[in-house]
Amino acid sequence: MNEAMIKAIESLKAALAESEELKKYNEAKAAYDADEELNKLINEYNVQATLLETEGRKPESERDTQLIESISARLRECYDSISESATLAQMREAEAGVSEIVSAINDAVRFTIEPEQANCTHDCSTCGGCH
Repeated sequence: MNEAMIKAIESLKAALAESEELKKYNEAKAAYDADEELNKLINEYNVQATLLETEGRKPESERDTQLIESISARLRECYDSISESATLAQMREAEAGVSEIVSAINDAVRFTIEPEQANCTHDCSTCGGCH
């Protein structure tokens, strides 16, 4: 990598740090990390899912169907509570914004390497072929 590329990367990093999308992501991430109730629910969900998987691996004759039903019900409760979390919704929205930037950067690099793909419509019927 040459000096010009290193400078361009440093410039990109600085621009990203100042972008609204990354600021929003960092704020959402801090709120997500600080949301003790949400993190407790996510941890419980993961533990319950592991227990359900463990019980499901047993031979059918050894499975405790009442335990499976109980765990499944609690998993649904946890999932519903997690899904309703405003903190999680904000985090997902912020992640989507950052993902769009990352995708645009990746596309720019890829199209620099393979310029013929820059005109891709992602509708193969309009194209002579990518390969």
